[in-house]
Amino acid sequence: MASEITFLFGQFVPRCTHRIDKHFEDYYVIQMCNGGAVDLAIGSERYKLEGRWYWSSYPGPKIKFNPAAGTKMWVHRYLAFRGPGVQEWIKAGLFPIRPQPADAAGQKDAERFDELLELSRRADRWGNARASLLLESMLTELAEARVRPHAVPGWIGDVLARSQELGTQVTQDELATIAGMTPRTFRRQFRAVMGMSPLEYVIECRVSHAKEMLGRTELPIKQIAQQLGYQDVFFFTRQFRQSTGVAPAAFRRSREA
Repeated sequence: MASEITFLFGQFVPRCTHRIDKHFEDYYVIQMCNGGAVDLAIGSERYKLEGRWYWSSYPGPKIKFNPAAGTKMWVHRYLAFRGPGVQEWIKAGLFPIRPQPADAAGQKDAERFDELLELSRRADRWGNARASLLLESMLTELAEARVRPHAVPGWIGDVLARSQELGTQVTQDELATIAGMTPRTFRRQFRAVMGMSPLEYVIECRVSHAKEMLGRTELPIKQIAQQLGYQDVFFFTRQFRQSTGVAPAAFRRSREA
């Protein structure tokens, strides 16, 4: 099936403000929100997606999406494609994707989507073949997740969505309030679900977004820190170094090399 998929275009947009309102005539798109919030309409269906979500655009209904009311942006990844192989995915129930939460355990989805984008841009047959196989694997895992029973408590989605918001400070007490728990109970319950403390998760999110922005933009480090909610660039640098083992400037140089 790999040779039956043609990749058209795709992008990672760390601060997306796109406003799409159209029919997708002859191609398909896998979309991912990895932070922020999106208002989405597929025909008559309406959704507000906060945090990490997948959805798809495809020929047929009119599809609209834009930053959710009260927000300015979201973290957006997308990849457009076409070809006979798509019909096989549709027959198998792999595509299209109704809005579906991404993996709540970390940045695995974002990193894999970035790999997919890189492979799809290669001009050789092996890049196309690997991109097609990776996309099919992702679609298969999403389809499996749709029928797998979930044991994740309902409050975790709201907490993760708030933790992933960029440009604002978030405290453990605030997250405990969102979860409807005392701070002590919340910290214990969060660690039981996520395998880390709430603070560790917030730092992981910030550092992950910082790595993406350092590698894909030319923004000054101070500006990146501010956009991620840090008032002190030195504190940002210290947390980044503790998490990755290198300073932000050194990480950027390694990506440029």
